[in-house]
Amino acid sequence: MDLVYREPGLSYSVDIIMEFQGEKHSEWWRQALFTEYPQIDRAKFDALPAGGQQDYLREVLSAVYNKEKPALDEKIIKYVEHWRRHRAQIEDAFSDAFGMDYGQRLNHMVGNISLNPICPRFLDTTTFDIYYLNSERGALGLAIHEMVHFAWFEVWRQLFADDPKDYETPHIKWVLSEMAVDPIMRKDARLHAIDPYFEGGTAYAYFYTMRVEGKPILETLYAIYTKSSMTAFMRQAYEYVAAHEAEIRAQML
Repeated sequence: MDLVYREPGLSYSVDIIMEFQGEKHSEWWRQALFTEYPQIDRAKFDALPAGGQQDYLREVLSAVYNKEKPALDEKIIKYVEHWRRHRAQIEDAFSDAFGMDYGQRLNHMVGNISLNPICPRFLDTTTFDIYYLNSERGALGLAIHEMVHFAWFEVWRQLFADDPKDYETPHIKWVLSEMAVDPIMRKDARLHAIDPYFEGGTAYAYFYTMRVEGKPILETLYAIYTKSSMTAFMRQAYEYVAAHEAEIRAQML
């Protein structure tokens, strides 16, 4: 496994922020921008056409970017150094969890340091975004979360030979992949001990209050995971969430 970080510039941040302001995304995701940047006037932003919105964001966020640019460059170094200190134990944990040698896999991962408070991952390029305010410990915790997705869908596709379009929101396969991060990390202290976000919840918050058949769904999945191989867990967990999809979606924000 290898991971590098880069700072792709203001235009990248503006472009990726705009991707999360479309109507297909939840209000929670859209509002995150205005919560993090109160200097952005949401009423003004919403009244503009898409091109105007992009220009307005660039105008407001350029001040943030110019101020933070020296710190962003320093964070690249700190993030990489922290990753390298923990790389071997993460590789060992992934190798045990997924049943293959992860010292020889996922060797081209990139973390883009961005002004976007929503941090997407891109399976086809094994890249993901890191919000610029994260410490090196926080950046590593988020990186592990995304690495679980990369490894999960690598194994998943070998198992099911299905369409990668189904791996994205809002498909139930995407929902399961977001749930699965918790049991995978919870079982192995080599992973959760170095994730400062784990105690507060490494998956989406609504999964921690979600109940299916009267039981917390993450506890149900953890019980399946601890008694199964990874591929058996994938099959059984998918069968379970697919059977209860309506109940699950009714509890998602």
